[in-house]
Amino acid sequence: MKRKQFKLYLLIAVLLFTQLTFAQKKSDSLYLIQEDEITKVVDGDTFKFKHLSKSTRLLCIDTEETFKGKNAKKKTDAIADDWLNYYYEQKAEKNSDHPIKLDSPFGYEAGVWATEYFKDVKRVRIEKDDSLRSIDIYGRYLVYVFAEKNGKFVNYSLECVRLGYSPYFNKYGNSNRFHKEFVEAQEYAKTNKLGIWNKNTKCYPDYEERIKWWNERAEQLENYYAKYGNDRSVINLLNSDAEANLLSSVGKEITVFGNIGEVYSDRYPYMMRSALSKEVSFDILVEQEDLAVFETIDVKRMESHYFYLSGKLEKKDNRFKVKLKSVGQVRFE
Repeated sequence: MKRKQFKLYLLIAVLLFTQLTFAQKKSDSLYLIQEDEITKVVDGDTFKFKHLSKSTRLLCIDTEETFKGKNAKKKTDAIADDWLNYYYEQKAEKNSDHPIKLDSPFGYEAGVWATEYFKDVKRVRIEKDDSLRSIDIYGRYLVYVFAEKNGKFVNYSLECVRLGYSPYFNKYGNSNRFHKEFVEAQEYAKTNKLGIWNKNTKCYPDYEERIKWWNERAEQLENYYAKYGNDRSVINLLNSDAEANLLSSVGKEITVFGNIGEVYSDRYPYMMRSALSKEVSFDILVEQEDLAVFETIDVKRMESHYFYLSGKLEKKDNRFKVKLKSVGQVRFE
C-alpha cells in the first residue's frame, strides 16, 4: 500500500473513531444523571448512593423481597423449610388474582449476591431510560446502575437477569434502550436453569404467570405509543408530564391512559384512584345513581391492566377528577 493511501485510510479511521466517540459521549449525556458511589446495598434492587438527592428504583428488574435487620437470616431460615406451602398460604390470605410479592429465601440470597457484586466497585454511573418517565410516583429516580468492573461499565440490571436473580421486569413497559439485551439475558438464564429458572430454587413459583401478565401490560404500552404517542388529546398518566397536561385540560373533555392503584367503595361517591405522585392524583368518581355502571365495568382489569377513560376533567386541590356516568367511557386496547 502506498504511503499516501495509508495516511488517507489512517485519517479516515481517526475521524470515524472521533465521531463515534463523540456520538457515544453525546448519547451518554442524554441519559446520565450522575456518577456516584454506592454506600449501602439494601437488597437486590435497592441501593443508597453517596451524593444522589433522591432514592432510586432500578429499571427492568424486580428481585424478590427480603427480610431486613439483624435477624433477617433467622427469619429467612424459618420459612425456607416449607417454602412453597408458606407462599401459597400467604397468597390465599391476600386473596389476590395475581402473583404476590413477599419476603423469600431467594430474595435474601439475591441481596447477599448484590452486596458481593458491589463490594469492590468504587464508581457507578446512574442513568435513565428516557425522558418520558424518569421519576416514579414516590419521587424516586427510575434508573439503570452501571458498575465499573475491570475498567468497563457493566449494566447491573442486565447481569441480574442474565444470572437468574430477577426476571426481565417489563410490567411498566419494555426497556427503550436495552429491550433486546434483556430478552437475550433472560433466555440465557432460562436455558441454563439459573436462579429463578431452577426448580430447586426457593423463589416465587409462578414466574411464567407473572411474565405473561407483565408482557400483556407491556404490549398495551407499545400499542399506546404506536397509536397515540404523538396525540396530545390522549394523556398518559404514567408520564412525567401528566400533571402539566391535565392542568391545561381542566374543564375540557379528555381521554387518559393509565391504570388504577386504589379503589374506595365504602361510601359514595365511589372512587378509583391513579396516583401521579405522593401529593397529586387522578380520580374516577362514581355517584350512587351510577352504581350500575361501576358494577358493569371490569374494575379488576382496570387495576391489573391499562385502560382508556374519556370524560370531562375537573380539579379540586391536588385531585383531578372525572365522573363515570356510562360504560362507554372506559375501553381497553
